[in-house]
Amino acid sequence: MDENEVMPAGAPETNEPSDPKFGKEHTVVQGFFDYVADIIVTSVVAAVFLLTLVVRTGYVDGTSMVPTMQDGDRYLVSELFYTPKQGDIVVFQPVSNELTRKYIHGENKLLVKRVIATEGQVVDINEETRQVIVDGVVLNEPYLTGNITTKRAGSPIEYPFEVPAGHIFVMGDNRTDSVDSRSIGSVDVRTLLGKIFVRFFPFNKIGAVD
Repeated sequence: MDENEVMPAGAPETNEPSDPKFGKEHTVVQGFFDYVADIIVTSVVAAVFLLTLVVRTGYVDGTSMVPTMQDGDRYLVSELFYTPKQGDIVVFQPVSNELTRKYIHGENKLLVKRVIATEGQVVDINEETRQVIVDGVVLNEPYLTGNITTKRAGSPIEYPFEVPAGHIFVMGDNRTDSVDSRSIGSVDVRTLLGKIFVRFFPFNKIGAVD
């Protein structure tokens, strides 16, 4: 500006360089960061949405899974691409019928049990040794506190029992205090909420459950 020229009143001062490339470079950089921010936000939203759909939380109500899980333990369960396997700990909502109403109190109650056998497998219980037999082989159950399994008096199950198609046979790890397939029959896999894959409370027991 010539020393004799006067800047109009209210005109903003600027220190930006007069190089026309400056504005272009600024736009490119800003666009890049906007793009990265959009990716991050989209990824977070997608992750939250996915977790909401495929992962649920729950808690153990009762002592039927002692000693593996205690009353009040909280867990995460998922059914994404899940196919029941022997030994899995699963969550399901029993079908309401005469048997379940007899043994299970409370509407929409979820049960936590261990898969003992899947469809087509044959389950038997030796009342003398108190052991579970699947397909003629004694089941290895290190999670139990000894051989304590009984057939249950008045059970609707006739042994040996072949698990129907689309069903599983489940038991609680606390065999003396568990409402399971010995009392209510086999479980329809369509009632499964999935497999428990981690316990997140109490904090000193955080980790996988097996």
